[in-house]
Parts: sequence; structure tokens; C-alpha cells
Amino acid sequence: MGLVKILYLYNFNINIVTPYKSTVRKPLFKLYYSMRSYFCFNRILAGVIALLLLATLFYACGKTTNDVAPSNNNDNQSIGAAFNQAAASGIYNDLFSVAAEISASSGSILDEAGRTAGKDKPVAKLGGCYQSGIDDVTFDHWPKRDTIYFGAGCPDESGRSRSGTLIMTFSGYFRYAGSTVTIEPVGYAVNGVSVTGKTIITNLSNNDVYKYSVKVQGGSIKPDTVVIGYASNFTFTQTAGAGTTGAEGLKDDVYAVTGSDTVTYPGNIVAITNIADSSALIRKFDCPYIGKGKATLTLKSVSASIDYGNGVCDDSALISIGDKVKYIGLPK
Repeated sequence: MGLVKILYLYNFNINIVTPYKSTVRKPLFKLYYSMRSYFCFNRILAGVIALLLLATLFYACGKTTNDVAPSNNNDNQSIGAAFNQAAASGIYNDLFSVAAEISASSGSILDEAGRTAGKDKPVAKLGGCYQSGIDDVTFDHWPKRDTIYFGAGCPDESGRSRSGTLIMTFSGYFRYAGSTVTIEPVGYAVNGVSVTGKTIITNLSNNDVYKYSVKVQGGSIKPDTVVIGYASNFTFTQTAGAGTTGAEGLKDDVYAVTGSDTVTYPGNIVAITNIADSSALIRKFDCPYIGKGKATLTLKSVSASIDYGNGVCDDSALISIGDKVKYIGLPK
């Protein structure tokens, strides 16, 4: 058993399995003591590791909660802004349709192209309850101011009710290149939503392609108790119906809308919306809603897509942010 003693002297605590019965007890005691210390150390180490893992878990959970809450909040704000943008742009872009019908309903005074709106017909887009007064009916004499009175409420064929007054100043025939129409609302509202700001329509037509710039300056709407600022710079390009004359001259008109706008909330919080040529919004004159196309709204670095569908005239749009989607109903 000299080998065991040597191992003992050099502190090699190895359990040697042998068929001989050893008479040396001390090395075996030291081996037992060392193994006991080893297992105690492992228990302590395991406890420390468990505590570290638990602390890491709590930190990770706390960090995830703090990160997700602002993210969800920003996403919800962007969805709300997308709804307000859709409502505001619908109200202001409708002014283009109003100007087109007013010019057509005047006959050759404001529209020399022979397109008429048929104001007294039940199917007229603006309905038959508004009043129009042109300050100068002399042919080919400009500018002309046309004041449109909607009274306390004048519903059109789609159910959209306009009230108040619009003052339109025409620099020339509506469909002539270079002509402008400046629209100023006075106590004007759409379905009870007050509307302010100046809209300037500029005819950019060339080579038989009818195209218009539509800009809103210093606009605002008040859908509830909060006033929302609005400004825009859109281009309306006519894609169908340009050659139709007479009473049906407007009803088959179709426009592709591109450009950008801004919605501004109290505290100077701004949401910017862009509409690319590749995803232009398609607006049919006889439909109160955008029926096709996509817009992208960005608020606080969060981008939301507004999808108006595939061409069906309805009041729905789909707002999506990543994997979050929400259908909204568009106001008339």
C-alpha cells in the first residue's frame, strides 16, 4: 500500500478501487472530506447562478415592459392620426369636386367645355338645396366670384351634409390650363365638422391630359373638442370621363390623386402622409369615398399604411402597422 501513502502525501484524493482491504484510514477520510467540500461548493455555485438568472429574468421582463408600452402607444397614436388624415383629406379634396360641379352648373360662364351638372336633378352631387351667386356674368371677363350658400344644412345625393358658405374666385374657365380657383370657407362645415383654410386649385393640363394642383393652406378641422391643423399639396390627374359632355359630363369622371399632406395636433405634433404615383388614390366623381390606392402616414418615426381597397366604392379602409391591422369607417 505504499502507493496510497504516496498519493496521500501529494494530496491526490482519488478513490482507488482495489480488491484488497486497506489498513490506511486517513487518506480515505481526507478523500471523503474533499468530496464533501466539493459538493458544498457546487451547491453554493448553483445558488449564485440561480440568483443571477432570476435577476436577469426580472431585468429583462422590466426592460421589455418599458419598451413595449411606448411602442404600443406610438402605434395607437399613428392609427388615430391615420383615421384623422383620411377624414381631413376627404373633406378638403371634396372641395375640388364642389368647384368642378359649380363651374359646370354655371353653363358657359365658368366652364366653356359644355359640361353641365344638372343642379335641379335629384342625382346632382351637391343636391338641389344650395344657392349660387356670381358677381359678374359677363362672358370671358375675369376674375369672377361665386358665393355658394348651403344654409343650415344641405345634404347631397350621398348623404353628406354641407352648411355655411364657400366663396370661390375663378381666374378663368375651370378647364383651361393656367386657370385658378381659390376657395375660402366662411362658417363652413361638413356633417357638423367645421372647416377653415384656403384651397387653391391650379389647372396644369396639357396635351389633352387634364391635371390640377390642389393645395390647402392654413386649414383646420374640428371633429370634436380638438382643433386639428391641415395642409396639403396634391395633384389630381383625370384618367377617365374627360370627353363626356352634357348633364352626365361629370358623373363618369375619375381622378388619380398623388402628393402629400400634414395633420398637426396641439403641441406641434405632426403626422405626414405621402401618396406615391405607383399607389395613387383613385377617386370617382360619383363616389363620396376613395375606392382604391394606398397612402403612408408617418408619426413619431412610426409608419402606418392606409389601404383604400381595390376599386369598390365603400366607406372602409385598412390601417396597418407591422402585424397590427385595423379597419376604419370613412366619414362622408
